[in-house]
Amino acid sequence: MPVKVGHQFHQLCCTRDAGDAAPRVRSQPVPKKSSGPVTVVVGKTFEKLVLDNSKDVLIELYAPWCGHCKSLEPTYRDLAKRFKDVKQLLIAKMDATANDSPEPYTAGGFPTIYFAPIGKKSSPVSYSGDRSLKDLEKFIRDHATVSLGRVKEEL
Repeated sequence: MPVKVGHQFHQLCCTRDAGDAAPRVRSQPVPKKSSGPVTVVVGKTFEKLVLDNSKDVLIELYAPWCGHCKSLEPTYRDLAKRFKDVKQLLIAKMDATANDSPEPYTAGGFPTIYFAPIGKKSSPVSYSGDRSLKDLEKFIRDHATVSLGRVKEEL
C-alpha cells in the first residue's frame, strides 16, 4: 500500500537538489549583550566569534550541570578580566550541551578548552593542564599570536 506524504514534506525532501537545504545548527538564542568579561558563544555565533581570524580565542566548552565547570567559572572569569584590555584576544565560553560547534571543536568531556590562534582556526590547541589562573594564563602566553603587553594583575 503506498504511503501518502504531506505536501510540505514532499516539497522539502523530494523536490530539492542535493545541497539546497541549509545545515541546521543547534543553538540557544543569541545573547543580546555580554554581561561580564567572558563572551558567551552560541551555535549561531560560533563562526563569527571563535573563527574570527582577526583575534586569538580561548573557548571553553562546558556543561551547566558539570561540577568541574562550575569550579572553573570564577577562575575563568578572573582570567578574562586579566586580559580584558587585549582587544585581539577573546575569552569565551559555550554550553556544549545546547549548542553545536564545528569539527575539530568537540567536547570529549567537560570542560573542554581550546585556544584558536589567528591563522590556525582549523587546528586549535587543546588545553589539558591544571585549571589554575596561573596555568591558564601561561597557556595563553605560550600560544598567543597577538601582543599581550602587560595584563591587569589586580582582580
